[in-house]
Amino acid sequence: MNLAERLLKEKILTREQLGLALNRQKKQRGYLAKHLLELNLVDPEVLARLSPPFPPVAHTFADLGIPETLLAQLFLKHAFFKEYVTSKEMAESLRIPEHLVETLIEYLKGQKYLDIKPRDILRPEAGHLAVELRYTLSDGGKKRAEQFLEFNSYVGPAPVTLEDYWDWVEMQSIQQVQVDEEKLREVFSDYVVQDEILYKLGPAIMSGRSIFLFGPTGSGKTVLAKAIGDAFEDAVFIPYAIYVYGQIIRLYDEVNHQPVTATHDVTRQDRRWVLCRRPVVIAGGEMTEDSLELKYNPTLKYYDAPHQMRANNGIFIIDDFGRQKVSPRHLLNRWMYPLETRQDFCYLNTGQQFAVPFDQLIIFATNLDPYGLADAAFLRRIRHKVFIGHVNVEQYMEIFRRVCDQQNIRFNPEVIREMMIKHYFQASRPMSACHPRDLIENLIDRARFLKIPPELTPELLDYACSSYFVKPKEVVDYDIAMEEPRTML
Repeated sequence: MNLAERLLKEKILTREQLGLALNRQKKQRGYLAKHLLELNLVDPEVLARLSPPFPPVAHTFADLGIPETLLAQLFLKHAFFKEYVTSKEMAESLRIPEHLVETLIEYLKGQKYLDIKPRDILRPEAGHLAVELRYTLSDGGKKRAEQFLEFNSYVGPAPVTLEDYWDWVEMQSIQQVQVDEEKLREVFSDYVVQDEILYKLGPAIMSGRSIFLFGPTGSGKTVLAKAIGDAFEDAVFIPYAIYVYGQIIRLYDEVNHQPVTATHDVTRQDRRWVLCRRPVVIAGGEMTEDSLELKYNPTLKYYDAPHQMRANNGIFIIDDFGRQKVSPRHLLNRWMYPLETRQDFCYLNTGQQFAVPFDQLIIFATNLDPYGLADAAFLRRIRHKVFIGHVNVEQYMEIFRRVCDQQNIRFNPEVIREMMIKHYFQASRPMSACHPRDLIENLIDRARFLKIPPELTPELLDYACSSYFVKPKEVVDYDIAMEEPRTML
């Protein structure tokens, strides 16, 4: 049950008063509570009471917000793949209270879909109490489960409603998180970052909107983008799945969502939600146009959420922007409206359309010219542009020293200076932040092949450079740029 429904149920607001706040929210976006307070429709104390710190456990089917028939179908599909089930086991599988599962069992028994499985007294099973009943599907129940699996093969926790999802995404908005300078320096402590860049990234992160990182390849754009994700320490609730117009959209996945240990009483929480770190979703050159839309699996008959939906309340990094299989202009045009309004639209195969939250810090990282990727209209919507250039001599030496420490190799600055004269100054080659790591790895590979200890000697380092660098050639991207452009929208 979302905030609007709770306000109506408690008779704190009339539908007319709630309509005023919802209309204002539709125009200006943001969390509903913010508009309720600004319109003086609800007292802060009352709002705090109705805005729990975690999704409250559902005591009735009405609190779940999804049809009882859908839960019965999920029950049968879970039971189809098991020899027998118990009410406790099904409560864990569906992530709903056990007393609601017992109601489902009584209904399914009445429909002749469930039978009580006799206990084999000659082979008692550990972990099962004598009073715990076990159930198995009847022949009719198996046929019915097969029909449900053909229609929709989703077998997982019960989904949440789209309205509840909207409610919690807005409540956990990344725009409400404060990241100070001290925290930013902490997450960047493993990297050599100029204060100038740090003071540009700080306000960009605080905006919770979008950042454009551009500059030569190997300058550390991707590394910095990933480190930004560590600046957010708080956790958010992610639903396993969402129920929309009779369809199920799977949202939670173990790759992009990392569960954390809860500090609250989990027995009071709706277990259809998982407490996770703010997600950090990374999409590189493999990203296609279809990955930005709901992905319908014609075999399993349910939907998977797109990248940007999985990244809600977190960070979405588009690495190597401009090199995806989808054209940059198409991608930017696709997101022009969501970036402005913070809501996106999804389409089902049935043609039905619905709005979903668009709440993430989007980071575009590219070594291509921004002016060749986007027009002025889109660049205006990307609030913060940060140029990440090549490193200077002092920064290069510091990076090299840190890499040597990580690999337990004694750092020798004289050997580095000799190498820099030959392979950088004489070759007019710029210094990239990634070079020390790559050169040391090449040096280690050489030492392993020769079966000698890896040391920072002139011979090994010169070989590493000769096998790593290639003859420069003319390029048409920011790899040839040595300083930040003078003009930028």
